[in-house]
Amino acid sequence: MKKLPPLIKIAVVDDHQLFRVGVVALLGDYNDMEVVLEASNGRDLLNQLKRSTPHLVLLDIEMPEMNGIETTLALKKEYPDIKIIILTMHNEEEFIFDLMNKGANGFLPKDKSVETVVDAIYSVMQKGYYYNDQITQAIIKGNSGYLKAPELLNKAASLTEREIEIIKLICEQKTNREIGEILFISARTVDNHKTNIFTKIGTKTTIGIVMFAMQAKLIS
Repeated sequence: MKKLPPLIKIAVVDDHQLFRVGVVALLGDYNDMEVVLEASNGRDLLNQLKRSTPHLVLLDIEMPEMNGIETTLALKKEYPDIKIIILTMHNEEEFIFDLMNKGANGFLPKDKSVETVVDAIYSVMQKGYYYNDQITQAIIKGNSGYLKAPELLNKAASLTEREIEIIKLICEQKTNREIGEILFISARTVDNHKTNIFTKIGTKTTIGIVMFAMQAKLIS
């Protein structure tokens, strides 16, 4: 499991000030987390990132000037190491699938408890992703037509047996260290395999690996 930084630096991006203040206050109870940036929209966030870079962004979707979808795309292009957790009132499965496919590391409705949000933050920081039953169902349903059959077959055929083993373990939410222990290889070797998998199937996220595995029927 990836080691957490001593202090997880977080940005909260939401156009509702009362919601931002509430999130900041709730996270203030955790000594290993600090909200270092607050922004009312994506453009505001990107301007502030020139001065300070958080580890993770809690991101709303419906915002003026630059919404959450546009912000997710911009972050993945300009700041690919920043993790993104979507906090929104939208629960539609197609909406969730689209956001995860664009590079979000996790998704949570705004009515979830602070404990759930904190668990998601730890999961994303350690594993690179967070998904629950709702996200899993969205991925399963959203995969219809995600890749055309010839492209899917070609990408699946390019994978080695070891890479397929690792993909299956990733889908079981195993960390690099846990995968290494199961396969008797180092965590660094697992990471190298994951890099090759990302290149072969054309994704940059662990969620992308899960989506590919479902459509290619590497997992049930």
